[in-house]
Amino acid sequence: MNKTKTPTVDKVTFPLRLPPKMYKQIRAKVNEIKESENYAYSINDFLTEIIEKGLKENNK
Repeated sequence: MNKTKTPTVDKVTFPLRLPPKMYKQIRAKVNEIKESENYAYSINDFLTEIIEKGLKENNK
């Protein structure tokens, strides 16, 4: 279970292919956040937040 309170068994996984340049940009941003705010932050957390934010904005 993580911060979303969703048990791992109930999560849906899907492969995500990113161009190397974009992956490096995302990894650099995540590393900034890990160093300054949250050492447990991950690329999955980052991408999940982007997706959730986009869905909320589209539902307005």
